[in-house]
Amino acid sequence: MAGVSPQRVAFDAARVLVSAAGSDLCWWLCGEVGRCLGTAYEARLLETRLRLQEDDVYYKEAGCWRAILDDVLTDRPDVAECLYRVVGPLLEASAGG
Repeated sequence: MAGVSPQRVAFDAARVLVSAAGSDLCWWLCGEVGRCLGTAYEARLLETRLRLQEDDVYYKEAGCWRAILDDVLTDRPDVAECLYRVVGPLLEASAGG
């Protein structure tokens, strides 16, 4: 995780969380988010899953998660590494790497 800025983690994690919230990975990811950030964020990700059933909300949800994660990582920079360990493999998989 060395050299990766908290803002980059927030940006990448927001995209991954919202993309995965609409998939079968959601249940696993919710648990991991709860472990890294707390149960309030786990519940928030489940709410995102429900909102994704509506039309045209992906970008809105990704923007909301980016703001949420920016705030969390500003207040609690120690969780950046945990969050990156969760979303990193998903980022690599989506990039084909």
